[in-house]
Amino acid sequence: MEKAPGYISNLTPLRGVAALLVFLLHFQALVTNFIFPSQTHFFELSYLMVDLFFIMSGFIILHVYGSRFSTGMSVRNFSEFTLARFARIYPLHLFTLVVLIIFAAIANAWGPIFDPKAIPANILLIHSFGLFHIFTWNVPSWSISAEWWAYMIFPLIVLFLSKNKRLAILTLIPLIVLTYCALMYWLPRKNYFVPNVPVPHNLDITFDYGYIRGMAGFVTGMLAYELYQSRLLANFFQKDLVALLVVLGTIYLMHVKINDGICILLFALVVLCFACNDGRLQRLCNFRFAQFIGDISYSIYLIQTFLFVPFLSGLRLPLIKYGNAITESKATFWVGLMYFAIFLVVIIGLSTLSYIFIEVPCRKWLNGKWKKPRPAYAPLA
Repeated sequence: MEKAPGYISNLTPLRGVAALLVFLLHFQALVTNFIFPSQTHFFELSYLMVDLFFIMSGFIILHVYGSRFSTGMSVRNFSEFTLARFARIYPLHLFTLVVLIIFAAIANAWGPIFDPKAIPANILLIHSFGLFHIFTWNVPSWSISAEWWAYMIFPLIVLFLSKNKRLAILTLIPLIVLTYCALMYWLPRKNYFVPNVPVPHNLDITFDYGYIRGMAGFVTGMLAYELYQSRLLANFFQKDLVALLVVLGTIYLMHVKINDGICILLFALVVLCFACNDGRLQRLCNFRFAQFIGDISYSIYLIQTFLFVPFLSGLRLPLIKYGNAITESKATFWVGLMYFAIFLVVIIGLSTLSYIFIEVPCRKWLNGKWKKPRPAYAPLA
């Protein structure tokens, strides 16, 4: 789809990389482990890429829609905003849900994940509210639920920022810090797979308090955009050396397993570096393939479930050592890499088809039906 003025192209490949890291995380959990925590914690912590999505989303949504709500909120502005966001995220979410329901019905695979009682919650995008004791249907879509409800508070945060920016920032920063602390340390989370095992103090939170996690990341992205818009540090963040140091520092700290809350701050800096950069990083980001991976990243994120469902149903591959559970499977690095390369080609192919034949046509049709202009930038939820 053509890009409108104001499109921040540098962020497109970043969400593509994030989507692929989430895909690798799920591949290791459901197909085979081949990169282990004893070697690096980076891939183990790739669940945090969802937080990077939320931060980018808040950043870009404020970039595109902030002016609409800076002076007030009308029914027309709010309806146009929500309809545009609905057209962006809902069609593919609904498609994947319907396909999985058909699969469960044909294969008689109803169960804790494919729970018929959870279908209405998934349709209404409230399945990140802890309504069920486990994630349901298209597992990654919990974040779409969280993203949607972040949209609902967005106009209010914009109004707060526009009325008294200093007070808003001084209020929102401690609130975000408290929210992340609550998510990691205070809220009563449970491990429903192994109830006797304590839940780690991390941000790997999905179906239970995922909506809070999403809102916290979204507002963090909005605050990062305020810093970007002020241009106070633009000359600093636009330098290639700064971007390189921030990215390498983030990778290293994830490698040694730094606290998840610190990663949130690092992700905000990464987004700022990518958004501000006008040097070699920008040229790298604007390579056609890099933009393409970013364009199909939403499909990569939601379609991946189709590749992993057969393994939940008992499919096993040669050259892999299986334990008592699918998550205990192991392979040598080269065997695992071979399988991952195959899966990577398949997911890119399927996601390309999904983007061309589902995402873009549905978005255009819905936006055309509601007779409103398409937003300048459509971030991944």
